[in-house]
Amino acid sequence: MNLRIAALALALVAPVSMAQKDMHAASAGVSERAAMLKTLERGKAMKGSRDSYEHLPQVSAVALASSSETPEQALARIGESGAQVVETKGRLVLFRSAQTKPATVQYPGGAGVFPTAVNSRTGALGVLTGTLIVKPKNLSDADAIGASHGLEKIKAYPQLNAVFYRAKARVDIAEVSAALQADPRVESAYPEIIENVRTAK
Repeated sequence: MNLRIAALALALVAPVSMAQKDMHAASAGVSERAAMLKTLERGKAMKGSRDSYEHLPQVSAVALASSSETPEQALARIGESGAQVVETKGRLVLFRSAQTKPATVQYPGGAGVFPTAVNSRTGALGVLTGTLIVKPKNLSDADAIGASHGLEKIKAYPQLNAVFYRAKARVDIAEVSAALQADPRVESAYPEIIENVRTAK
């Protein structure tokens, strides 16, 4: 009888201690991430659709080429072997490079390497896709706005009074976003920033 009680007590205590270990490990991971974020160099500030962000010149992102490619293989493919993987968002691998980079989309070996930013309010990391969403005061100015800011027009949505542009090579997304926001022809402008990625189950 005493043996059964002891076994039952162990069965009840074990899940609690396991849960405490899991919570401690998660807490350690959160504080480790927060400490790492504090060490990152901060670049230019930019306004997103809702929040403010700061460019992270040491952190970039690359998409996995296939579902079988590992983050380490993706980094080797773009010449970043040994770079620290910061986190993954779906197929996007965010990594800390030894070099600081401007907020431009780069294409080493044909693969897109994207700049990143940190949400000033939440601390979440986001990937700048190179797309900018602009609401011109007059849609007829869309082509002229793109030409004067070094942007390629992807698509205009007249019903939304919005134009999607892609930043050309060597165009700094933080700088062009600020220039667009200051343009008297523009009602609003912000870069597309991916913070959350839904994964299929």
